[in-house]
Amino acid sequence: MEKESFNRTTIKTIAKAAGVSHTTVSRALNDSSLVKPQTKLKIKRLADEMGYIPDINAKGLVSNKAYVVGIYFSRLQSGTSSNFLAESIRQVKKSLADYTLAINGIDLMHGESDMLRNGKPDGALFISQSQDDDSYIQYMHDNGVPVVVINRKTEITGVTNVVPDEYHGVFQAIEYAIRLGHKKFGLIKGTPRFTSTYYREKGFRDAIAKHSDAAVIEKAVVDGNYSRESGFHAMNKILMSDELPSLVFCSNDETAAGAIKSCQKFGLRVPDDISLMGFDNADYARFMVPGLTTIYKPVEEITRIGVEQLKSLMESGPKVKVEQTLKEIVTTELIIRDSVADLR
Repeated sequence: MEKESFNRTTIKTIAKAAGVSHTTVSRALNDSSLVKPQTKLKIKRLADEMGYIPDINAKGLVSNKAYVVGIYFSRLQSGTSSNFLAESIRQVKKSLADYTLAINGIDLMHGESDMLRNGKPDGALFISQSQDDDSYIQYMHDNGVPVVVINRKTEITGVTNVVPDEYHGVFQAIEYAIRLGHKKFGLIKGTPRFTSTYYREKGFRDAIAKHSDAAVIEKAVVDGNYSRESGFHAMNKILMSDELPSLVFCSNDETAAGAIKSCQKFGLRVPDDISLMGFDNADYARFMVPGLTTIYKPVEEITRIGVEQLKSLMESGPKVKVEQTLKEIVTTELIIRDSVADLR
């Protein structure tokens, strides 16, 4: 009689308890359409009750999979929010529970070949900020790895995109400020070369250009890098200029936090003396003083859709080749709090 080491539950022990063949159990646990739904449900429940843990190594040998998903991101210091990374990890673990995660900072790699140095993952999720990531995305795609890019549009053929609608989010926020009577605007930009920086500035400028009585104060348009420190120094420059805007749009909430600190340094009150807006709706935005009016970026929805798309591509296998770039755009939302004055 065969003895199971450590009393480990196996496919054979589940088959014996269920009164079916071990082949049927294996098919049921792998969601095969050859097994009736009611039988599949019974076997899965039994496996759960018996504490069955799949042998990933054995599974990989049979299926020719590594059971690894790669998550690639720009370094946190370069603009990828810790919230975005944490949510991506959570969604992958939720939807692809059998897979091990390989988490990598793109900026720390010495070249594209570093990506496959430890083997090829079954899928790759890129939290992308910059066009500088494109060569890495292209490399993975060219090597037959299913790829989904979230947070940034890319034109690489065959790569799926899930992105926030940053342009219209900012456009609508500035329109709201104009309706409140704001006519002179300043801007603290995001990190150069980041796609988000481009779309947020474009939405800002296009909304103002639509109104003949509104204007961008170019002296109040200052470079930043999405950090609190850059927001502080950029706002210092704006407040020392000879023409002040009534509202400064900060390209993210971190920048806005630094800008508020600068206003305090100059003895100005937000929004009584100058108004501020942010982008992201970070957890702390509602606790800022005053509460920050900002644009909500639906990180959870973006990552959920991205992981669903990646799972679908991985399940389709190499026989399915996507010949076009697929984009899914997720809407943003203006969150109105207390940092924008009503000037009407």
